[in-house]
Amino acid sequence: MTDTRTRIIACAFRLFLERGYEGASMADLVQASGLSKGAVYHHFADKDALHDATIQYFILRFFEPGDGTAGGAEATLDAVVQDIWSGYARLLEAISAVVPDIGAYHRFLFSILPKVKPVIAARIGEARAQVAAAARREQDRGRLTLALPPDIIADQCLGLVEGTGLLCLLEGKDDVETAFRRVIGGYLRVLRSGSVPA
Repeated sequence: MTDTRTRIIACAFRLFLERGYEGASMADLVQASGLSKGAVYHHFADKDALHDATIQYFILRFFEPGDGTAGGAEATLDAVVQDIWSGYARLLEAISAVVPDIGAYHRFLFSILPKVKPVIAARIGEARAQVAAAARREQDRGRLTLALPPDIIADQCLGLVEGTGLLCLLEGKDDVETAFRRVIGGYLRVLRSGSVPA
C-alpha cells in the first residue's frame, strides 16, 4: 500500500474506526495522513467521498468475483465457493495490514451497514445464485451424493464462509485460509460422500 490515495484511505479507515464517521473531521483526516490539505483534497472532494472510497477499498471490492471464471456456466462448486472464501480472506488480510485488530472488519461493516446494505445484499444474492447453480450442475452430473436443495447448499456455504472467518478471528487457532480449506473443504467432501467422516 504505497500510493498516496491508498495511504489516505488507510489513515481514514483507522480514524473512522477510532472515532466513527461523525467523530472524524476532514481536518483530522488530513492531519492523520501526514499530507497537506491540498494533497488530500486532490484525491477526495470531501469526507463523504473519502468515506465512500474507504468502504470500497476495505469492503466492497472483496464482494466482487475473483478472476471471473468461478461463476461461469461450467464452474465447479469447489471453484465458486473458493472464489468466495478467498475474497473474504483477502478482505481480512487487507484490513489486518492497516489495523492489527482484525475485529475491525466487523465494527466497520456494522457501522456502514445502513449505507451499503443494498449493495452487499445484492452481491450476497449473486454469490448465493452462483453457488446454487454450481450445486445444481454437480447434482445433475451425479457428483453430490447428499440430497439437499441447491439453495440450502448455497446458504450453508455462505454461512460457513462468514462463520469460519468469525470463529478464526475469535479463537486465533488457524490462519483464515487454513480454516477455510479445512472447514469448507470438509463440508464439500460430505456433500460428495453423503456421510460425515468419523
